[in-house]
Formats: sequence, C-alpha cells, structure tokens
Amino acid sequence: MTNRARIGVASTALAVLLSASHALAQSCAMCGSALGGPQDPLARAISWSVLFLMAAPYTIVGGAAAVLYFMYRRGPGRRRATVIDLARSVARLRPATPGDAPGGDAP
Repeated sequence: MTNRARIGVASTALAVLLSASHALAQSCAMCGSALGGPQDPLARAISWSVLFLMAAPYTIVGGAAAVLYFMYRRGPGRRRATVIDLARSVARLRPATPGDAPGGDAP
C-alpha cells in the first residue's frame, strides 16, 4: 500500500469516526428520555456508573492481551533449555555386565 493510499484510508476513517461521534455518545432512547437533561444529577451519576462498570472488563482484557503480546515478542530471543537424551543418559549410568562387552556373546 502506498503512502497516498494509507493517507486516504486514515482520513476516511477519521471522517467517519468524527461524523458518528455525536450518535455514539447518546444513550439508549429509554434512558435518554426518562432521565431528563444532561444537567440532571441522576443522569450524570448513571453515566459515570456505566463508565466505571465498563472500564473494569476492558482493563482486564487489555492487560491480558498486553501480557500475551509481550510474551510473544520476547519468545524467540530467549535461550531454550538443552534437550536431554534420556536413552543415552540411562545407557551411561547402567553398570557394565559381562554380556555388554564389545565382541562378547550375549545369551
């Protein structure tokens, strides 16, 4: 995508968001008509309570997403533990028996 196309997409998105900001800031029709005007203390209290109730889940999900993102970004740079070949380690630890000698006959 060229710079001109990126600027066009960004300006279009900004124009859409700015034109819809007034519509997005309104509450549902029932709450808006039942609570009176914007200076009503009850309406302001409900607006603040909705803000705080919605902030908690978004903070939790955003925090989890940030942790996963940073874990993903740090992953390739970490040193990994060496793989231990257990079969070879057990063979080294096993005591030698007379039949295990090279060139010997095993029963």
